[in-house]
Amino acid sequence: MIRNLLSFFGVVVIGVCSANAATLNPGSSISLTSEPGPTGGTTIGSSIVPFVAPTFSGTLVSKVISGDLSNPFAGGLTFTYELSNNSISPDPIDRFTLSSYLGFSVDASYPAGGLVGSIVPTSVTRNGSGNQISFNYTGAFEGTLVPGSASVLLVLQTSATSFQNSFAAIINSSSVNVATFAPLAVPEPTTAALVMLGATALVFRRKK
Repeated sequence: MIRNLLSFFGVVVIGVCSANAATLNPGSSISLTSEPGPTGGTTIGSSIVPFVAPTFSGTLVSKVISGDLSNPFAGGLTFTYELSNNSISPDPIDRFTLSSYLGFSVDASYPAGGLVGSIVPTSVTRNGSGNQISFNYTGAFEGTLVPGSASVLLVLQTSATSFQNSFAAIINSSSVNVATFAPLAVPEPTTAALVMLGATALVFRRKK
């Protein structure tokens, strides 16, 4: 009886987690939804980078978290981004674009119970190859990340197990590239072995 109950509740929990997941597949566009997490884990990368473009300025806060218990991809890293637009900016921000997500599974969300007044993107898109992810702040006449506002915490839970330094593009009528973090593809053991073998053969040929 107890075993049957545990099995039932296990199915219920798994079903709830799957229902909450917002997988962002290559070539797709979704509305960002709130989910639990990130939960626990260790921050293994962090940066706070001010930026200035001709028509706006602000700050990008980036983090990489290992061991996030709410990440649906076991062992994967979670990337978080928080974007603010300074109150002295002439214009709003329309788009925030990241790259280097090719080949990885991605769940996109923002945490439930975020700061009141933080701006949720109108949509999140991923290009056909899966490399680029864009958080869009598009209103009827102008961008929705207006001067003096900040985004909700943008959460990308991934299947990646390594990360690298990268650049994000922040865009309106002008644009600026800002330092951040992104997943890093780790070569398969066979691929790494072939590369090493090729390098060894090249060294041997030069010695001859």
